[in-house]
Amino acid sequence: MMNAMLPGVGLRELLLCGIVIAGLGALNDVTITQASAVWELHAESPRAPRRRLFSRAMRIGRDHIASTVYTLAFAYVGAALPTLMLVMLYDRSLGATLTAGEIAEEVVRTLVSSIGLVLAIPATTALAAVLVRTRGGARRVDRSAPEQAASVD
Repeated sequence: MMNAMLPGVGLRELLLCGIVIAGLGALNDVTITQASAVWELHAESPRAPRRRLFSRAMRIGRDHIASTVYTLAFAYVGAALPTLMLVMLYDRSLGATLTAGEIAEEVVRTLVSSIGLVLAIPATTALAAVLVRTRGGARRVDRSAPEQAASVD
């Protein structure tokens, strides 16, 4: 039915598209939270040098990386569970299974997307550390803190 309505679009391509969209969502999540961490660290120590701001933010970024990569890996394995069960029924060794064309392709896709996420953290952190210092000293105002709220009004 799908081939009749959408010629040239197979189930495999549709699955890959879904995985790419999910990966972009994860990338969006880690970059926004990492940039936010840089802004909060800067608000806490506005005179801290960029290098110190970057290194402190990267300690937070390591946790972002681990959490996101693990989440994606579990989601991917969960989605591929029926395929993994079929592979298990063939009674092949782990090495033979992982080097089979279709399985190896999926393993490489997962590794490449994880590398992209890992590289996004230092790039986002560096960019945020540069941009947070070029805002002319403007600071976020926490309206819940009484001393800052009084000075804003």
